[in-house]
Amino acid sequence: MGMDPITLAYIAIGTQAVGTIASANQQRRAGQAAQRQYEAEGRKAEVQNIRSVRQQIREARLAQASMTNVAAQTGGMGGSGLAGGTASVGAQLSSNLNYMQQIAKENTAIGAAAAEGAQAMSNAAVYGAIGQLGGTIFSGMGGFKALRPPTTTA
Repeated sequence: MGMDPITLAYIAIGTQAVGTIASANQQRRAGQAAQRQYEAEGRKAEVQNIRSVRQQIREARLAQASMTNVAAQTGGMGGSGLAGGTASVGAQLSSNLNYMQQIAKENTAIGAAAAEGAQAMSNAAVYGAIGQLGGTIFSGMGGFKALRPPTTTA
């Protein structure tokens, strides 16, 4: 003897509910993983930026030391050429560091926006799954037919 239709409907609804809850949980985990990924990429970009800043400073100091060495060998230590050259290298270094700081700031903003977007997409999927579950339960309980008042025949 088979199961009655109401029991089968409850089993179908229960199965759908379990699947929806599992799906919602996985979507939330995916959103959290994406957020961790963006945070890690941000830390990586910060480390790369620090390395680039150090490289820029190193190159500027080498250029200034080279100019000072040439000036010392040629007797131009007090000249305006040395002063102008080292000042120019300093100004270029400052400009490069400012640019790198702006890029780092924008990369941080991009990463934060991407993490927020990933979290919003995860939340949307979770709420969509919950909504789908509600629809499934509503349909399983008879849908709009169940909302109609019973008809009486005279």
